[in-house]
Amino acid sequence: MAKQTERIKHACSRCSLADLCLPYGLDLDEIAQLESNVSPSHDVAGDALLFDQGESFQALYAVSAGSFKTSVLDADGLEQIMGFYYAGDLLGLDGLADKTHQCTALAIEHSQVCRLPFDQIENLMTRLPALRNQLMRLMSRELTDDEQQLLTLGRKNSEGRMASLLIGLSRRRATRGLDASRVSLNMKRADLANYLGMRMETVSRVLNKLQSDGLLHGTRREVTIADSAALSARAGSAAWIADQ
Repeated sequence: MAKQTERIKHACSRCSLADLCLPYGLDLDEIAQLESNVSPSHDVAGDALLFDQGESFQALYAVSAGSFKTSVLDADGLEQIMGFYYAGDLLGLDGLADKTHQCTALAIEHSQVCRLPFDQIENLMTRLPALRNQLMRLMSRELTDDEQQLLTLGRKNSEGRMASLLIGLSRRRATRGLDASRVSLNMKRADLANYLGMRMETVSRVLNKLQSDGLLHGTRREVTIADSAALSARAGSAAWIADQ
């Protein structure tokens, strides 16, 4: 039994479902029930759709490798980037309310997801209260993230917005046992600017300034946080100035 426990924990600890299963007390049988409803390792090519805005909601998707962005088209056809998702994140929660996806999810690079058919997961949740509670926690966390995004875009200057994004991505890596000092910025600069409500040149200027101030160092696609305390202090700025 001990070997079986370690085998399951080892498998799940490296999986994007780890945040859904082990921390919330599922026993071996419950974990096996959950995993029997998961279709693992679906490949999604870079720039390929995972689901589209207005599409019927069928499943949740746990990112096991790669990265995604979500976006919404308004009535005038203008795109607003809503978020960026990496290994360990769960996509598709937007479709729970009325069984229709409210946003589009697109792979930033070649990625892999585990597909969780929601009708099966919904049936499983009636038998596994811990699983139901965890899903509710994830929904609550997504609402909190949305509120934080509104606060960031509405009250912070450009440097504060960028610092908030970097700190947020760093914390998400830390919760997954990854190196929190390394943050991927592999999205298009136009998408990053769209998400933060800046011009593209402002994105480059702010990143250059944070590097010249010694808070960051790295490349175009990945940065390393050299001074997390100072970066957190910049993220805490709530002064809004029209410099975007």
